[in-house]
Amino acid sequence: MAVAEWLRRVFGLAGGDGRRSSEGGWPDYYRRYATEVDHRIPPDTDLREIPVVVLDAEATGIDVRQDRILCMGGLRVSGNSINLGEKFEAYLPTPPGFERSDAVVIHGIIPNSQRYAYVDEPTLLSDLLEFLDGALIVGHHIGFDVALINQALKRHGAGPLLNQVVDTADLAKRLRPAGYWTPEHDFSLDALARRYRIPLSDRHTALGDCYITGVLWLKLLSRLALRVGRDLQLRDL
Repeated sequence: MAVAEWLRRVFGLAGGDGRRSSEGGWPDYYRRYATEVDHRIPPDTDLREIPVVVLDAEATGIDVRQDRILCMGGLRVSGNSINLGEKFEAYLPTPPGFERSDAVVIHGIIPNSQRYAYVDEPTLLSDLLEFLDGALIVGHHIGFDVALINQALKRHGAGPLLNQVVDTADLAKRLRPAGYWTPEHDFSLDALARRYRIPLSDRHTALGDCYITGVLWLKLLSRLALRVGRDLQLRDL
């Protein structure tokens, strides 16, 4: 409920489905995306039948209203498999005014090196929405990534992401709630990777974090299926 209210306030939406009362000003790439993702996945759908994209964004900072996307990563998951051949990887030049050394320290992304496949945000966003299509978005503390992308979409006259979203941090808390024996900080991606014995290779790169999160997602689903005693449906998340 809070997410829907946030979307209405930030984007001036008429309803809770992510659409404006007037769509005339949307760029073509967003109009196509909004038409294709014009449905909600029924809650009784078998999870194995739902296309999943694990998503991660690296940015110039943590203020979604001010900071900018530096790189995006996405990996498709089908059933119990991470499809490494179906990936989205995009780097953007560092925007003027954001050439700070902390991006290099955390992400290893050197401002304005010759690494970048994209020269502007709209092209990246267009390709990202095409990659996402109607997939279920999965990510760790994914609210930040979604807010960052939504803010970028807003800057370029588009509406927000319409895909359904699952946060692996929230799913981990359902399986092992925070408390005396499980402090809140134990739900970071690093802590959960150690708990579930997932190698932390390529940490703080978009695709590296996607892979770690994808493995975590599959491990959490396996444990959740044991708990409910049947094949998982979307409603179980």
